[in-house]
Amino acid sequence: MSKTTTKPAVGYIRMSSDQQQDSPVRQRKDVEALAKRLGYRIVRWYEDHGLTGTESSKRKDFQKLLADAKNGSFCAVLLSEQSRMSREDVFDAMVHWKLLRDAGVKIVTCQRGELDFSNLGGVITAIVDQYGAREEAVRLADRSLSGKRLAISQGKKQGGPPYGYDREILDETGRVVRRVGPTEKFRRPIQWASRLVASSDTQAVEAVRTMFEAVAGGASCGAVARQLNRAGVRTMFGKRFNASSVRRTVTNPVYIGTIVAGKKQRRGKFRSLFDDGGIVCEEAHEPLVSRDLFDRTQRMLPRNHKPSKAPTPGRYLLTGVVYLSDGRRLQGGTMSHSDRKVVRRYYTLPPKEFEEHPDEHDRPGFRADTIEQGVLAKLQSFMSDERTKRAIRSEITRRTKKAEANVGRLETQMEALRAKIERATENLALANPEDIPGISKLLAGWRDQEANIKDKLRQARGEGAPSPEALEVIGRLDELLERLSEADHEKLSFAIRQTIKRVTLRRERRHQNGYRVTM
Repeated sequence: MSKTTTKPAVGYIRMSSDQQQDSPVRQRKDVEALAKRLGYRIVRWYEDHGLTGTESSKRKDFQKLLADAKNGSFCAVLLSEQSRMSREDVFDAMVHWKLLRDAGVKIVTCQRGELDFSNLGGVITAIVDQYGAREEAVRLADRSLSGKRLAISQGKKQGGPPYGYDREILDETGRVVRRVGPTEKFRRPIQWASRLVASSDTQAVEAVRTMFEAVAGGASCGAVARQLNRAGVRTMFGKRFNASSVRRTVTNPVYIGTIVAGKKQRRGKFRSLFDDGGIVCEEAHEPLVSRDLFDRTQRMLPRNHKPSKAPTPGRYLLTGVVYLSDGRRLQGGTMSHSDRKVVRRYYTLPPKEFEEHPDEHDRPGFRADTIEQGVLAKLQSFMSDERTKRAIRSEITRRTKKAEANVGRLETQMEALRAKIERATENLALANPEDIPGISKLLAGWRDQEANIKDKLRQARGEGAPSPEALEVIGRLDELLERLSEADHEKLSFAIRQTIKRVTLRRERRHQNGYRVTM
């Protein structure tokens, strides 16, 4: 007699690699057969494709499953095997088990049936299986790393081709069967091979050579990027070049036919090529530039590169609050005048905006001292107004009363809590030995609450204390505002950012060489 399928459940499917084309279909069939056999009705499916089981935080559907479990809409999670849920460390997996158990949701697998945490044997079985899944993940990572090392040693670059290169796909006999561009997706059969060749896009190849020749000749990476952008050359993704993209290109040894991997420390779940000292394979493919040109470029890079200076705190009072009328934010910067003898501060668009809008002839720049003086004058006028002063006094009084009310409420809570602690301490002395751990745990929790309330009391009393001093400052406000320009710039800049949400600047041409600026 077949069981009535009335128990709501969800199915979870995970595959860790895109190459496991049959895995989701196989898992779904196994889970559906399990549901039919045990009398479950699958109300929803959760699937994570191409994601490792060692990092549950990156699996969106799994996180959604855990969140939905608290709603009580299903009573079980069905899996083909326990490792589909997680290949994490045992202690990390236990967090998921506890969450589902507390929500009243069972974990049922085709491999073991229901994970039974109500007895020691079931717990041990789940832990042993989880440990095995974790060890298998480590072995898989080691095999994958070994495969990468072997492939690189044979001249096979990992990942897609870089800018200026295509991939040639070779079959088992070594015959070229296809050429794949840098942005084209193609999954080659595992027994086929690939190699890098100069791109069929001759503009990209020439752009790479131009970058190396220009930098070797003394040009900066930013200047080269602007030169390429003006010529209409784009990156492989159709974007504009910038100094960083040029620098990444001219420092990459792939352009002299060398594949380098593992020379920089990168995060690996278990182990990385860096841990083994990295690997280098020379003459792996066709070079786009000569080694001599590459070496000259590397020698010139440090000379051409001028590290950006850290901005002086408070040097630009309105940093972060100055915008153009079209919504673009301005930043502080200096410009040289009179053959570099005079250096002035300006608010202007960042260099990134210049790269993204190269056709704009008007580069709006605003004298920083003029704009800052205007804003400070506006602040002085606003703060000197009698209505503003009354509003500030009213706010100080309101906050003082609120702080006093908070103090009274917290003191009442503290008295009640101390009475409970005193009674529990007396009971502890008279309690049976088996009750002592429970009472001790309760006392520890109350003492933690007591410490938290003490901190809140200290803060609440601190909020109310400065009010006479604050009122005294308001009384001297006119005098202080007259000396605003003498204030510490760093502190004044912070105060302005707390006070002003946005300063919008508009510039209108008045005559051939003049503008009118409004704030």
